[in-house]
Amino acid sequence: MPDSGTDTALLEVARAFRPRIIAQRDRIEAARRLPEDVARELARAGFFRIFLPTAYGGLDLTPMAGIEILEELARADASVAWCVWNGNTHWTTAQLPPEVARVVHADPDVITANSTRASGQAQIVAGGYRVSGRWSLVSGCELSAWMILLCVVHEDGRPRLTPSGAPETRFMLLPATACEIIDTWTVGGLRGTGSHDVAVHDEFVPSSYGSSFTDPFVLRAPQYRIPPFSRVIPGLGAMALGMARTAIETLTEIAVDKQLQRTSQILRENHGAQIRLSQAEALVRSARLFLFDSLEQLWSLVIARGEATMEARADVRLAASHAVSSAVQAIDLLYIAAGASALYTSSPLERAFRDVHAITQHIGVHSRVLETTGRVLFGLEPDTPLL
Repeated sequence: MPDSGTDTALLEVARAFRPRIIAQRDRIEAARRLPEDVARELARAGFFRIFLPTAYGGLDLTPMAGIEILEELARADASVAWCVWNGNTHWTTAQLPPEVARVVHADPDVITANSTRASGQAQIVAGGYRVSGRWSLVSGCELSAWMILLCVVHEDGRPRLTPSGAPETRFMLLPATACEIIDTWTVGGLRGTGSHDVAVHDEFVPSSYGSSFTDPFVLRAPQYRIPPFSRVIPGLGAMALGMARTAIETLTEIAVDKQLQRTSQILRENHGAQIRLSQAEALVRSARLFLFDSLEQLWSLVIARGEATMEARADVRLAASHAVSSAVQAIDLLYIAAGASALYTSSPLERAFRDVHAITQHIGVHSRVLETTGRVLFGLEPDTPLL
C-alpha cells in the first residue's frame, strides 16, 4: 500500500489541475468528450492508476484517498472526474492472469473503458470466445486503448448457467481497435464524458482475457478483497459532493454583488438565501462524513479480516446513495437561491444542476438500492449479489 505522501501528492496535483480544467470546460461540452491533450495529461499524472494494483504499475491508493481525489476533480468539472472514475473501475484486475494484466497495463498511461451491462454474447470456442454485442453508456470510450465489456457466456448456442441457475457472465477484455464506437451521446448532463455505444462484431477473445467476479484471486493481499461495488460506487457520491461544494462557493460569490429585483437588498442579506445556503452546507458536510466514515469502516474490516460484513457493505452503498441525494438537494437549493443568474451556461450552478441530476440516473445509486440496504438494516438477506 502507498504511504500518505502519495495520496497527498496526487490530491495536490488535482488541485493544481483545476484552472487548466476550468479553462477547457466549454471545449469539453462542445466536443462531448475530454480533449485528447487533457486526457493524456491526466493519464501521465497518474489519475487513471488510482486504484490499479502496484504489481501492474498502479498507485494502489486506499478507497478514501481515491474518492477524495475524485471529489476534487469534480469541483472543477464533473465530466473530467467521471472519466477518471470510470477509468479506475478495475473490476477484476486482481483476478486476471498476471501476463494479461501486464499486457493491458503495459503503457503506464493507458486508459480503459468498461460496461457492466451484460448486453454481449461470448460464445465458447476452442481457446476462448467469439464475442458480439452492443453496449451503451461506455464512458471515455474514445480515449481508451482497451474495452472491458460484460457478456453472457454461451455454449452450444445457449446461455451457460451457474449452479444457482442464473446465466454466467464474464468480462471480455478487447483492444479498442476491435470495437466500433457508435455516436449516441447527445445529452444534457455529464455531456463531456463521451459515453457512446460500443459494438463488437464476432471478435475472438482468448480464454485468459475473460474474467469474472467469481474467479480466484491472483493478487492475495487483503486490500484486493474489497467488494468491487463497495470500491467503485462511493466515487459517485464523492463526485456529487465535489460538484455541490463548487455550487456553494459559486452562490457565495454571486451573493456579494447580486441585487434582488425590485428591491435594494443584496442577495447575501436575503433571509431565504441565507436559509438555503445553511441547508445546503449541512447537507453536503453531513453526507460527506457518512460517506468517508462508512468506507473507512469497511476498509478496516477488509484489511483486518480479508472480508467485509454485509452490514458494512450496505452502509457504504447507503452512504453513496445518500451523498448523491444530498448533493442534489443542496444544488437545487442553491440554484433556486441564485435566481436567473443560475440559468446561464456560463454559471457553474447551471452546469452543476445538469450534471448532478445526470448522476442520479446511474444504476449504482438508483432508489432501488435503498430497498436492498433497508433489507440488511432489518436483518434480512440482501436481494442482490451486487451488494
